[in-house]
Amino acid sequence: MAARTRLVIHGLVEPVVDPEIDRQYDSVDTGLAAVLGAGVGIIGTLGTACLTYLTTRQQGRVEHGQWLREQRQRAYEDFLIAYDRFAGAATALEDELKEGQAEGLQDLTVSLKESLDTFITARSRVAVNGPDFASKSAGKMATLLREVVSSLKAWRDDLLSEADVSEKSAQLHEIQSRIQYAYRDFIRDVRSVLESPPP
Repeated sequence: MAARTRLVIHGLVEPVVDPEIDRQYDSVDTGLAAVLGAGVGIIGTLGTACLTYLTTRQQGRVEHGQWLREQRQRAYEDFLIAYDRFAGAATALEDELKEGQAEGLQDLTVSLKESLDTFITARSRVAVNGPDFASKSAGKMATLLREVVSSLKAWRDDLLSEADVSEKSAQLHEIQSRIQYAYRDFIRDVRSVLESPPP
């Protein structure tokens, strides 16, 4: 049988044609072609679906990264604006304390407390939007600003009770120096976040 097949392939012997066998092969060939065609179609559809899913997922990540960057930028801006307001209120109160004026101290103290509350709210937004290292920098500044408030209140109380206030200015100046370092650290950290590509 194998020798006859080789002879048929090389054209040396005439192939035996059986119409019944040809019909069976034709139906098998048609069925096989249909199954293979359906398989290729299914594979193509699955491939397209996978590519669409991956593309959509990547696009979603990019859009989320851009949204997060915008949220962070707004939170950082609000934080810095709140810090500027606090610094203005603290400076106004400090100036009054240096002059030894007792009349406007209560209003200035209330203004300072309100600006600290606004700052703490802005700091919370930084903490929520992250990342952790920016939140830690903001937290360090918040701690120092609370120290400023405590120092100014102690200075005010001493002034009102006519106690010695000579050390208060030096203590406040030392805290303000630490705030400047913390402020620079915060700026460095948020620049790092905003200059990095979206996650």
